[in-house]
Amino acid sequence: MSQARLYIDEPLNIGTELEISGARARYISRVLRLRLNDELNLFDGLGGEHRATIHSFSRNSVLVSIDEHVERDAESGLKIHLLQGISRGDRMDLVMQKATELGVAAMTPIITEYSVIKLEKSRAEKRLQHWRGICASACEQCGRNILPIVNEPVRLRSWLGENVEDSSRRLILKPRAPATLRTLMNNTDSLTVLVGPEGGFSEDEYKLAAATDFHAVGLGPRVLRTETAAIAITAGLQTLFGDLAAERQPG
Repeated sequence: MSQARLYIDEPLNIGTELEISGARARYISRVLRLRLNDELNLFDGLGGEHRATIHSFSRNSVLVSIDEHVERDAESGLKIHLLQGISRGDRMDLVMQKATELGVAAMTPIITEYSVIKLEKSRAEKRLQHWRGICASACEQCGRNILPIVNEPVRLRSWLGENVEDSSRRLILKPRAPATLRTLMNNTDSLTVLVGPEGGFSEDEYKLAAATDFHAVGLGPRVLRTETAAIAITAGLQTLFGDLAAERQPG
């Protein structure tokens, strides 16, 4: 069985003790069923991971010592920024989880003309924290030690207006677009990918995206759900140009 991995939202330092409390502590004791002197891996999202040893348990906390830092990199050399049209609950959660597992470097939830979800400021803040938690859990599972950036939700027109000098290669998914990833792309190390919500993009949004250097690509003859499309294009890009293109050496 692989050693347990946990994300800790604070800097970790060798030779110090750390008290893990609340839900994290209950997860260690009740779900993982770890015991005194058992080891686990902790990471703080800044790179590498730390070996830790359990020293004591209390009702709602676990005390561990930070023993050593291990340099291990599971990041993709292909930097993908996913602009994802906000979709209903579980669909958006799935995209956040799988994009993290597939090595996406950054995600920005996008509000479009056809978005069915309208987020007020207070609700948007709660959803943002929820999505960041999903990404942290996905990192624990998949072995990433650097958390992807999850930006605040923003309207598509605002993002396009504020990022005119972004130098990355830009793609927008469009059903039945004649261009494909293979025909459109040359080798690159930085991509911005725009995926619509359930209702897709309006014609005005496609025109605005084209005017800001987004190139339309299709994913075959079938119309994919928004969550399927996001996962498919991410996996396709990693296969053609990223860390699925060739066998990597273990980190």
